[in-house]
Amino acid sequence: MDLKGLIESLATGWAERLTILVPLALIGLLGLYVAYLLIGYLHASNKGIEAEAVSGEAAVPEATAPGSPGSAVGAARGTPYCPVDGLIHPAGAVYCARCEADLVRDCATCGTTNRAVDVLCYRCGARQ
Repeated sequence: MDLKGLIESLATGWAERLTILVPLALIGLLGLYVAYLLIGYLHASNKGIEAEAVSGEAAVPEATAPGSPGSAVGAARGTPYCPVDGLIHPAGAVYCARCEADLVRDCATCGTTNRAVDVLCYRCGARQ
């Protein structure tokens, strides 16, 4: 087959090719969407199980400790907790297992509320 024959074969028959390719593309996109929904559901259900297994049914804080605004009642200084739902998490946790919010913790030295991902306290510079 020469170059002219190749060009002619590529230039003709697009209607037949599109009748096959369009439904296949739609099926592929639908399959990706279903996979995305399934992975999202499994991720959310796994987070819920992890929240109950790690921290149990922790009480939502009713008041804040004096001298440290926003701190969770019952959480020792330096322990990460969720400011949204009040769950106390183990050391090293960064996100809430229930609502996936960023965790915070009170500085063990000065009591300032810092993000759990911060290594140093922004007020006194103490290592978290």
